[in-house]
Amino acid sequence: MGITDRTATALERWIDERADHPRYEDTDKLWLTRHGNRYGSNELSRILKDLCDRAGISYENRQMSWYAIRHSVGTHMTKERDLAATKAQLRHKSVKTTMKYDSVPIEDRRDALDNMG
Repeated sequence: MGITDRTATALERWIDERADHPRYEDTDKLWLTRHGNRYGSNELSRILKDLCDRAGISYENRQMSWYAIRHSVGTHMTKERDLAATKAQLRHKSVKTTMKYDSVPIEDRRDALDNMG
């Protein structure tokens, strides 16, 4: 899966830093809770809402979940690149699964056809 250079740099820093935390000595897990457990859906939902609060993003009356973010990334990647890139990024086995991310507006499709001549 592709990640940005900025994300890769942050992950490299964390991997170096986590060597200083005893709870990571006997595990290859990237992140653990303060109790030494892996993150579950409840903890991840709490973190997402906390991030939204810090960024001033209202999540009332919206579907705010990690899956919603994944879906937005898939939709945006399909618009910016193509279904093949989205299929690879989201690690889908079948392109049929990826087809649900093909929600590019008709105007953009029309512009693409016009640009093709």
